[in-house]
Amino acid sequence: MNKNKIIETLLLFGSLAFLVMWVDQFLYKGADIKDSYFFLMFALAGFLFYTYRRGQRIQKEKEENKNAEPTKKPTVKAGITSKANVSRKKKQRRK
Repeated sequence: MNKNKIIETLLLFGSLAFLVMWVDQFLYKGADIKDSYFFLMFALAGFLFYTYRRGQRIQKEKEENKNAEPTKKPTVKAGITSKANVSRKKKQRRK
């Protein structure tokens, strides 16, 4: 697994842990908002930083894929054949 993905996963679950701690403090233990506000802000900052890092990683992967495999459009070569050439080919097939 890539090192960046591990860091992103830890950041996401760390943010989730701060959010759970805020819910526990604010809703269940009845603490004032000023006493548990930092849990909410750390959770929000962590989620925003996670989404930023993930977006940067995805953008970098797209650029690497573009540079690695240039997409080629299929080309069809058009050729003009005369009836004489077509009839020669038919005769060759019959033999």
